[in-house]
Formats: sequence, C-alpha cells, structure tokens
Amino acid sequence: MQVPDAKAFNALSCWRATPPCASQFRARLAWLSGKQGLALPGVGPGTWEKLLRARQMESLLDWLHLSTAQLNSIPGLGPRSANSLQQSFSLARTRPLHVWLRALGLPGNVEVTANADWDSLANRSTNDWQRQPGIGPRHAAQLHAFFQHPDVIALREQLRAAQIAGF
Repeated sequence: MQVPDAKAFNALSCWRATPPCASQFRARLAWLSGKQGLALPGVGPGTWEKLLRARQMESLLDWLHLSTAQLNSIPGLGPRSANSLQQSFSLARTRPLHVWLRALGLPGNVEVTANADWDSLANRSTNDWQRQPGIGPRHAAQLHAFFQHPDVIALREQLRAAQIAGF
C-alpha cells in the first residue's frame, strides 16, 4: 500500500484529473455540483465518474464545453440523461459570482457583494483582505493565495471564455 505524501495535497492542489489526485479531484467535483456549490440537479459523484471514465474531463471545468451529442455518447448516459445533464450544466452558467467562488473552494465564509468581480477580488492584497470584517491574518493569506494560484487563474480564464458573469 502506497500512502500519499500529505504535504503534496492541500486546499490548492488537484485541480486536474491526474492519478495522484484522483480522490481530491473527485471530491472537488462533488463539492462543485453539490448544494454547497452550484447545486446542480441530478449531478453528483456518479455523473462525474461516468464523465471521467469516458475521458471527457481533464480539468475541473471541462464539462462546460460538452455538447448534448458528446454526453449522449457516454456509456451509461441515455438521451434523457444527457438532456437533463445539459440542462443542469446550462443552469450552472446562470449562477452568480459568489456561488461560483464558493463552488470553486474560496477559503472561508467571505461576503462577496453583487457588484464585485473577479478582478476586484484578485487584486486585493493580504492587507486589503484583512481590512474586511471578520478576516484575520491567516484567512487573508489564504484568500490572497487562492486568487493568485496559477490553477485558479486558469479556471478563471475558462469561466471567462465561457462567459460566466463576474469572471
């Protein structure tokens, strides 16, 4: 039995479907689609497993680009399931920025105002974050690290390309 190195995994690791990250990546997907995330009807661990087995996903947001025809071709998904899944994926596109941030794993409980956008949040320094009510030094550092992480920035670019509001 090979035990993974705990130092290699943290809140900012495993944004891609690689063998060492299999468990954490699946947990990210479940969180993303679950009620604490985007609350996507009919999308759960079983759905993600089918997409992963069919090699339709390498990164956390690859599902945004799947067509109904592609979903139809996945073993275990019939036409009705594919249509239902496509509706859920379309619903995700309507979710506001603060819901997307929570779904992506934004650290802590941060109040994101309706007029906030990615750039205004990402441009905050650790000190700027610390000036926000209820945010101490440790949480401020986590927030700053989240917005500056290369994989999170890449996710932002995917969301922007998909024309998700706020990104």
